[in-house]
Amino acid sequence: MSRAPRRSGLTAEQAEIARLKKELAHSNAKLETTQTALDIMGRAHALLEQISKSADSEPKRGKR
Repeated sequence: MSRAPRRSGLTAEQAEIARLKKELAHSNAKLETTQTALDIMGRAHALLEQISKSADSEPKRGKR
């Protein structure tokens, strides 16, 4: 069974730690993007709900 060649003299454990740190940074960035998108969607939903309620409460105009 052969091992993958070491990068820059890193041990297998150090290479794994570096890989996991990179994966964690990527996951954290993706989480932040997702949280921002959810915040925007929540604000858009609230705005649409407010518009809908104000449209329902306005008197309806007859056709001209």
